[in-house]
Amino acid sequence: MISRYSLLLSGLMVFTTTSLAQDLEDIFKEGHVSGQLRAFWYDGQRDLRIDRTALTVGGILSYQTAPIAGLNGGVSFFSSNGITSLTHMPESGQTHNLNLDGSSINTLGEAYLNYKTGDTSIKLGRQRLDLPLANDYYNRMLPNSFEALYVENSSLKNTLIKAAYITGWKYKGSDTFLSPTYTLGIDRDIAVLGAVYSPASSLKFEFYDTCVRDVMNAPYLQFIDNAIWKSSEGTTVSGAAQYLSENSIGLHAAGEIKTYLLGVKGTVSKGLWSLSALYTQIGDQSLLGTGGRYEKMGWGGFITYTDLQIDGESENAGAKAYGTILAYRPQPTFEISAKYMRINQNDAKQSNPASLTLNPRPDSDEYNLDATYQPRKDFRLRTRLARIDYDSGSTVLYQSKAYDETNVRIIADYLF
Repeated sequence: MISRYSLLLSGLMVFTTTSLAQDLEDIFKEGHVSGQLRAFWYDGQRDLRIDRTALTVGGILSYQTAPIAGLNGGVSFFSSNGITSLTHMPESGQTHNLNLDGSSINTLGEAYLNYKTGDTSIKLGRQRLDLPLANDYYNRMLPNSFEALYVENSSLKNTLIKAAYITGWKYKGSDTFLSPTYTLGIDRDIAVLGAVYSPASSLKFEFYDTCVRDVMNAPYLQFIDNAIWKSSEGTTVSGAAQYLSENSIGLHAAGEIKTYLLGVKGTVSKGLWSLSALYTQIGDQSLLGTGGRYEKMGWGGFITYTDLQIDGESENAGAKAYGTILAYRPQPTFEISAKYMRINQNDAKQSNPASLTLNPRPDSDEYNLDATYQPRKDFRLRTRLARIDYDSGSTVLYQSKAYDETNVRIIADYLF
């Protein structure tokens, strides 16, 4: 991994040297500085377990050079620093804002070269990605980032072709780039090929295939229609469906994998209001390569439509999740939504060592009240009040205790 990154830095140095000879002043004078400063407050009160409270500050500072003959470069510095004390619990709560040992994160999260010619763009180096199983998962202090070669091509009508070859990744709560399969004791890369077809502005068909040699192959399909039906009174019906299949290949380094994700959602909106219904069903094993695995092969955030909950458990083996969202947007600068989700877990499947679920989970109900206020382009405030009620006795492990939780999150962003 070090040698790959050294090659990137060498390339960046060559690029800089060439630019110096051509037009050094314009490259940097016309470059662009941007950033996002963030403060994250979290308070979680949990039955029968240790409460969690944390204030973390940090953000992202980025610089991108001006292009010359279609070629430019960019860097981003990531920082996350704990201000208040926090109980550090691996794979739990706000430890995902810091390294697992509780130390601050200060690292070069992006360092890339980008080349554009005609309908093709090529990006090489440390970067954020937006792919089903490899994405930036930017829901807390910092995003995931990857060491990758990423290519896009739009030469086909209404179609965007995507390809990525990923050699390393940095989990959002870490400052270290590692092999995507380091927890399996092997060094394997991720290859992704995808296409997005949009025959109309409201229609989108997506297909991706994610392959990790000796681990798994995972094709993914998604269909989105943002205007299934419209009335003359302004009522709009929209919907989407997704399907993911995962199967082990080669050496089966993560074990025998054979599972799937099926999800559907529908939304009715009129004026300032919208109402959504959501559903997810998981096969006999939990999903790999998603936020449900966290830093253990969790290269991206939860892709389920029912990703509303505190603990992200709708991707466990045999889980079935049902959710609804009622949203109200009285003005462009403010939105408030009430969310509910029910997850029925499968104790028999999750108790099986082959399930890939970290531990059997109880059934649960979750209630969220979210609000977003953005009075200016450069300032945004988000809050969440959440309550999760676990059903004691719904699994063998939770016969007499349910570990219910109430938490509050406040995220303030300054963007420039």
